[in-house]
Formats: sequence, structure tokens, C-alpha cells
Amino acid sequence: MSEEPVFVRSKWGTNRYVYNVNNPVGRALIVLALLVAGGVLFGLRAESTWSEGELRDAVRKGVADLDGTQHYTSLDDDHGSLIAEAIRKSGIGPGHGVDTEKEESGGYTVSTKDTETAYCVRVTLTLDTRPDPLFPQAENPPPSDPDMPAFYLSTATSTEGPCP
Repeated sequence: MSEEPVFVRSKWGTNRYVYNVNNPVGRALIVLALLVAGGVLFGLRAESTWSEGELRDAVRKGVADLDGTQHYTSLDDDHGSLIAEAIRKSGIGPGHGVDTEKEESGGYTVSTKDTETAYCVRVTLTLDTRPDPLFPQAENPPPSDPDMPAFYLSTATSTEGPCP
């Protein structure tokens, strides 16, 4: 067994104790600390990026949750935020970094910078004529202008690949 202590005072002008490289236990602790730090950094990176499977599952769950849901919006709004929010609320993947791009065909291409795969999500809104459960006497009349918000029910579908 070494006569050297495991911890020694730092020689760099501080009074802190540091691992002693002249002691085998001190050397082992240095290596162990580096391995633990590397593992933590690797784990943080893995949790902050999308995998192909996570994106697929998050899009499927987000679209399923979005389908049949009531939204207070207007027909002329960009509904990519509804899709991104549904994917975030799915709880799958890191929850950030989802790009939704509106296409001329009316669909939204959903992708991430971490994956090669894209999905085409289509959202159709129809006026919700059901009475509001909180205010059953209130009506939801059709807006006179498409820029005016109203309650709409969404129908959502997705297919693999970007929207045409």
C-alpha cells in the first residue's frame, strides 16, 4: 500500500484538496471521475436529439391526439404550431426542435435537424357547432371573416415522407 495520501492540497495557489496522482486510489478516482463525466455528457446529448423512431412515434401520437380536438383559431392561421404542440405534448423525444413547414398542397412537412425522415401532416378544421360545456346557452356562430377566430374541430392525418 502506498504511503501517499489519497487527497493533497492543490499546488496551484488554492487551499483546496485534489486527488493525489501518486496514490493508486487517487489515480483510480481521477479515471472514474472522467468516465462518469463522459457518461453524463453522452446521456445529455442522447436525450437532446431526436432518433428516427422517436420522431415517428411522436408524430403518430401527436396526430392521434390532435384528431377530433377542439381549437380556438381562425382558418387563415398557420396551424403548424398546433402540430408542433401536439408532438411536444406526446412526451416522446426531447420535445423541442420539431420543424413544421406549410406546403402549397395545404399539408405541413414535419421534420427535425437530427433525422432524415419527414412526415406529411394534414389538418382539416370544421366549425364546431356543439354548445360549449361551460356555457351551454352560448352559440358558436360561423365567423363572417376567415381571419376571425372561432371554435373548430380538427381532423388530422399523417403519412411518411414530405408533403408534395
